[in-house]
Amino acid sequence: MGYFDPLYRKDNIIGYTGTLNNNPTVYFVTECRDQTGALKTQAVNGVNQILFWNGHITQAHNDPDNVGREQVSESYSYSIANVGPDKISGFDPKTLLPVQAQETYHQSEVPATGNGYYPTPDGFTDVHVSRNPFIPVGPRDSATLDELAKSIARCPHIKRKYQRF
Repeated sequence: MGYFDPLYRKDNIIGYTGTLNNNPTVYFVTECRDQTGALKTQAVNGVNQILFWNGHITQAHNDPDNVGREQVSESYSYSIANVGPDKISGFDPKTLLPVQAQETYHQSEVPATGNGYYPTPDGFTDVHVSRNPFIPVGPRDSATLDELAKSIARCPHIKRKYQRF
């Protein structure tokens, strides 16, 4: 059993960054379910929203503590898009590619780690910027999904940067 297997499954792969056959970072999203299998929801401004789990598996990185499965986030809003350097703050523009993937997810409370989240009127948002553009993968692209699914067995554990010693 790996870290958070309910998310990190082949059928939850939505795409990748990097080069397909060279240890890409693989992105996963699925709806949250409770122990009975029912969808989990959360009231946001009086409206029930379906909750989603999201995360990614980093297979190669110059920081070995950043290799493995990302800590899973539970949120009521998730998006990933390719954006230009003018939309990415906190980075030296000379180090950015013309287009890089940016994940944004929104939740009502900050997880225990709390790093990277910033408050908004109805909760907290986190933004993750990838090193490369996002390449979406559809459910019928079985050859690509098979290649990306290899990351699940290669990286069964949470990243060392999240492990408590």
